[in-house]
Amino acid sequence: MQHYVIAPTVMTMTERALPSLQRHPFVTLEAAAELTNVGVPTIREWARKGDLTIEQRGDMEIVPLVDVTALASRHRASRRGSLHDRLREAEGSPSPGELVNVVDLQELARERER
Repeated sequence: MQHYVIAPTVMTMTERALPSLQRHPFVTLEAAAELTNVGVPTIREWARKGDLTIEQRGDMEIVPLVDVTALASRHRASRRGSLHDRLREAEGSPSPGELVNVVDLQELARERER
């Protein structure tokens, strides 16, 4: 039976071996915006409302990525809901139980333009 020795430059993937990896990292505003597909102004608005804290580190503004991700998820769900509500309220829109497809929505848009 052979025993292998791991070279000192090779490490296993453990939390002790990778201190640079953080469970909940802070990132710049720009990185948070890009990673969550929301704009920097939206992130600043969340901070203005008190939903998020922007920290200053040197010349960088950073935010907890996990918080921005959660807010972005709620923001997208809210936007989808409001769009659905507007479509439902539109003249000629289907009732809540009816199936809506793209062709129906395109026809509704054409009728509204006339």
